[in-house]
Parts: sequence; C-alpha cells; structure tokens
Amino acid sequence: MFQYRLLPLFVAVFLASKVAHATPETYTIGSKVSRVTFSLEHQGFIQNFGTLKIAPGSFVFDSDDWSKSSVVVMMPIKSLDMGDALWNEEIRGDDAWDKLFKSKAITFHSKQIQRIDAMHGTLTGDLTLAGVTKSVTLQLKLNKLGANAVSKLPSVGFTATGTIQRSQFGLDAYEDLVGDNMPIQIQLEAFVGEDPDAALEKQLGS
Repeated sequence: MFQYRLLPLFVAVFLASKVAHATPETYTIGSKVSRVTFSLEHQGFIQNFGTLKIAPGSFVFDSDDWSKSSVVVMMPIKSLDMGDALWNEEIRGDDAWDKLFKSKAITFHSKQIQRIDAMHGTLTGDLTLAGVTKSVTLQLKLNKLGANAVSKLPSVGFTATGTIQRSQFGLDAYEDLVGDNMPIQIQLEAFVGEDPDAALEKQLGS
C-alpha cells in the first residue's frame, strides 16, 4: 500500500524533470542585425574595420548541453563593407584580392562547442575563406537567452571572438602595408520561428 501511495509522487517528479530539462532548439538567424566585424592594421597607424553580413539561416542550441549544439554560418562576399564606398570599389577592382572575390561566400561549420561556465565556452569549426579551409577556435559568450522585448519570440544572442592570419588562407597581398593578423568578432542574434525579413532581404538582393 505504501508503494502505491508513492507512485503518483514518483510520476509527478519524473514529469517535472522532463519539463525542466531543455532540449536542443532550432533558432532562426536574425540576418538583419547579425554581423561579423574584423580589423586589419593599416601601416601601423590605425586599425581599419570592416563588416560582413550573415546570411539567413538557422542553428541548433541546447542551453543545458552546449555540446549538442551546432551552427553553420554563411557570409556573402558581396556584403563586405570597409565603411567607404570608394575603398569598397577599389579593393573589388584590385587583382591582388582576386582570390577573395572569386568565392561567393565565407562559411563557418562548427565541429565542437564546449561550455566553460553558464555564459562562456569555446566554438571550434572549419572556416572557409577565399577557397581555403582551416580549423579555428573562437571564444564564445552567451549574451542573453529569453524573450525578445519587441517580437516576444524566444531568442538568444551570442558573441564569438578570435584572431586569424589572412596569409594562412592565401590572402597575403600588401603584407608590407597591411597586417596579417585579423581579429574577428561575430554578433549573432536569433529567435524561434520564421524570419519575416528574410524574404524581403532576398527580394532586395541584400
């Protein structure tokens, strides 16, 4: 009789544990706001900054077990912006950067995501730049997990940072003038559900 009285309690605890445990969730990338920023030393005088747009897409994130998460990010080369229209035109017309502009996109495919603490981890994956693929490891920060104040959709935001050497990807033009090390920062905001801006951005060709 005692065992039968405890049975409903065991069932309730089991169900509660199942509800409380998070499962991998698919998030849609908010391509309108997500960006990749990089910098290059210009003759030792300053750091020049550029940006790349992150194409529409999705990724999987498990807030309980980051190792079950995965992400593929694509950055269209046509979205490369050095912050000045004249400079953008000059680099696109320079044969020295031909390797870069022959490819349609820069891609990153995650291979391993490790959690360090509640908000930090490492993101390791294959980066394909100018047709060359190399393994890179980025420092990952979970900025926020919760409802978006405007859309009310479940949302998540990440920042990933690291440094790559452009020469390792065959981009060794003007090494006497432009630095080899490229600090990069990925700002990725995503949400559960469809992206209402994706179709419009495709129509606009952005």
